Amino acid sequence: MILEYLRTVPPPTPHPQRPLLPGGPPPSHLPLDPVRYLALAVDSVAPLVRIARHAGILGGGQLMDVPMPLRQRQRRRVAFQWILDAVERRPSRGSGRRQFPHRIAEEVVAVAEGRSAVWARRLEVHKTATTARANLSNRSLKL
Repeated sequence: MILEYLRTVPPPTPHPQRPLLPGGPPPSHLPLDPVRYLALAVDSVAPLVRIARHAGILGGGQLMDVPMPLRQRQRRRVAFQWILDAVERRPSRGSGRRQFPHRIAEEVVAVAEGRSAVWARRLEVHKTATTARANLSNRSLKL
């Protein structure tokens, strides 16, 4: 149902500051291949790193943020979890067994157009990772 919705909606109009991954088809061709449409949207918001919080490294039980790289499968899993979280927060417009796949497809279109809250979440993780880079040079870090 999700792929059928992606196939039948009009092509997305991407946000200039939140573009999809380079190397993909132009937005006008995305509805022709809904599997690629879904994969491109998920890969575009997939985070490159995760933030691990380690206690006791600094002494005194303080938590220290350490950025850890993610493999592609982990990145996609986190991105799709974020999309599902955004779908759960999206208001329902009725009931029925077709409602949830329809809301997921709408969120995928919102990601492709750059108006989903998932983009802000990705930016927040990357900002935190950038500020926590200094923690990687800590010589007492024993992971």
